[in-house]
Amino acid sequence: MGMAASQVRLLQLTSRKNTIGRQLEGLSMQKTSLTREMQGVTREYQNALNSKVLKWSNNSGASYVDLSYNNLMRPGSANNNTPYLITDKNDKVVVDSKYQKYAEMISPDGFPGGDWASVRSEVLEEITGIPAENIEASEVAQDKVNTTTDSINTLQNEVDTCRKEAKITGGLEKFLGCLGSSWGGVSLAKTLTPASTVQQDYKDANGERCWVLSADLNSSKTQLANMINQMCTSASNYLDTDDAAAFKEACDTTIKNYNNYLENAGEQCGDTCQTSKDTSGVASGKYVVNVELLITELLRNYENAGGTVEQNSYGTDEYTWFDKNSEEYKLYLEKKAKLDAAKEELSTNIDESNQTLTASEENSIKFYDQIFSAIAEKGWVGNSQVSDNDYLNQMLQNNQFYITTIEANTNEEGEEYFEYDTNIASNFENIFTVNDSDAANEALAEYEYPMSIINEKESRIDTRMQNLETEQSAINEMIKGIETVRDDNTERTFSIFS
Repeated sequence: MGMAASQVRLLQLTSRKNTIGRQLEGLSMQKTSLTREMQGVTREYQNALNSKVLKWSNNSGASYVDLSYNNLMRPGSANNNTPYLITDKNDKVVVDSKYQKYAEMISPDGFPGGDWASVRSEVLEEITGIPAENIEASEVAQDKVNTTTDSINTLQNEVDTCRKEAKITGGLEKFLGCLGSSWGGVSLAKTLTPASTVQQDYKDANGERCWVLSADLNSSKTQLANMINQMCTSASNYLDTDDAAAFKEACDTTIKNYNNYLENAGEQCGDTCQTSKDTSGVASGKYVVNVELLITELLRNYENAGGTVEQNSYGTDEYTWFDKNSEEYKLYLEKKAKLDAAKEELSTNIDESNQTLTASEENSIKFYDQIFSAIAEKGWVGNSQVSDNDYLNQMLQNNQFYITTIEANTNEEGEEYFEYDTNIASNFENIFTVNDSDAANEALAEYEYPMSIINEKESRIDTRMQNLETEQSAINEMIKGIETVRDDNTERTFSIFS
């Protein structure tokens, strides 16, 4: 009976051991499944961390704002009140539900060639709140500015033509001759002629042409100033208004400089000496001026003051003056008077235009003018999803949508038109590809919850497996003990009968 009972117990323990083995195998498979699930969750989280998003930056990537429809197609600080069009593969402007209402008024079918001008005041009043009458008044004022500007351009061309026909051009000697036939009794042109032709009041010192003044410093200053001012008066009879003003400025500068030279005069007039106080000959004890250097400095000051000095094909300076009694010059003055009147009219028109709208209102109108002009010219396509940042980002990253910039230009007739430049978002200077922090934060939350469940399941499996393994170890010990007793009983029984 004892052996039979032991055998039954052994069979029970063996059965239990096999059951535990199957349970451990099942738990092991569950744990493997959890590992795969954990790898999937981790992979999704890693993908989210590596995901990129397009952002808009106005400071070369130092800071970013969302690349949203509003930040591109609505006036604001993000785009510096400059529209950036979102366009599709057909080059049409992509409009949201707000813009679609106005786009349908411009082009009902969305085709290019819509009419913006006829609905402009109505749309702008509704979208900006600026009264239509103010918008229309501003347009009228701007038309007056444009008309006057065109008139000025035409008159300026006529003035330039008349001036060219009336002007006289010549070299230094001819220019000096026209500025004054006599300078202290001697032709100005003769100041640069050989010494043999110079009268006795000129001193030939080392080949230089010199003007002899007084023995008194103040008298010499007065005499020289009168001499230079005589040239200035003479010049006013031959030079037009701007050149005459430049010559007057040059004369004043030269007088100031030569007063300083006289105060510091040397004892001999030489190659580089503007003034001196000679001790011999005609100029004994008197102040002397090097006329050649004086004229050189005067003409240099004239050029620096904006006087008309040009170089001919030989590199020689040429000067411009007029015969103010000629018919050509009278016609030039007539055209110039009309030009000046037109410029005054333009200033008045600009003041009127500026008083119609505030600067903020003008900027707002300018923004929407560009948006809706583009919709009229390029056509449009409605898209209700475009206001969703994620959708817009995806379409831009996949090159389904493009960024189009607008540049205003003026044609030969003075009419304004727009030029468009389209590019993929990744090539646009204000758009940067950065890590998607929002996606990363969302993925972290989505990662932590399933991972906590997986970890809890795994912990329960580990505990269950540990308990089963402990039970399995105990059964193995019990089986080993039963087998030992059984073997001993068997050996003892057979030894009795042997």
